[in-house]
Amino acid sequence: MGSGAGLSRGVIALLVAAIIVVAIGFARLTEGLFEIGLIATGVFIAIGARICQAREQHQALYQLLQQIDERQP
Repeated sequence: MGSGAGLSRGVIALLVAAIIVVAIGFARLTEGLFEIGLIATGVFIAIGARICQAREQHQALYQLLQQIDERQP
């Protein structure tokens, strides 16, 4: 698979930073904010899942375009 089909270093760095911030924030939650923290963590996980889905779609499109390019004279 070509290098153009993966996540860039910038995206990976931002995801790692976001994971660290979410973990620190979740660890420091008070009892009164715990429910909101759970909702925010769920939103964070949903955003991460969407990034993974977009990556898979990008890889599939990239492979298709490579196959089309190989067929052309």
